[in-house]
Amino acid sequence: MWYRPTPWDVLELEWCPRYLWLSKRHGVPMTPNMAAGRGAEAGLRRFLAKALGAEPKPVYIDAGWAHGVVDILVKRVAASPVEIKTGLPRREHKWQLYAEAYLVKAAGCAVYTGYITYGEKIYRLQISKAELKAAETLLVKAAEVIEGPPPPPVKTGKCAYCQYRAICTPT
Repeated sequence: MWYRPTPWDVLELEWCPRYLWLSKRHGVPMTPNMAAGRGAEAGLRRFLAKALGAEPKPVYIDAGWAHGVVDILVKRVAASPVEIKTGLPRREHKWQLYAEAYLVKAAGCAVYTGYITYGEKIYRLQISKAELKAAETLLVKAAEVIEGPPPPPVKTGKCAYCQYRAICTPT
């Protein structure tokens, strides 16, 4: 495996494996929603860091075969990753958080909880060994998708919003 996967790759994999493959081959164009989220993130980071008792800075973690950025890391008895989101809740977000928790654990910290935030709303999630193992499996799968041939297109309701619908041609 030559590609070093990230928690963002897990988010895209869970959205659509073909989207992940296309994004790595063609790049991800910045959408207006992405730009708005990035613009709001600094203020949210300060608010959330104060609310959770953490440093208001992202933390880069290199676990060797995988790497990534945790938006905020709450360090108490154990470490808790915080994933900042500005859009609507999606089930894929928890898998991104679990992948971040996997990286934190691989860096030598105990991890039992994590946080997903939507604006100023904070949701605490318990993180079990099974979820860490599933995150590791998803990181491996993300690397395999990126390194392999394009996954077959599959038409879902997500296709209507996809940036790649013009070149994907789902059946």
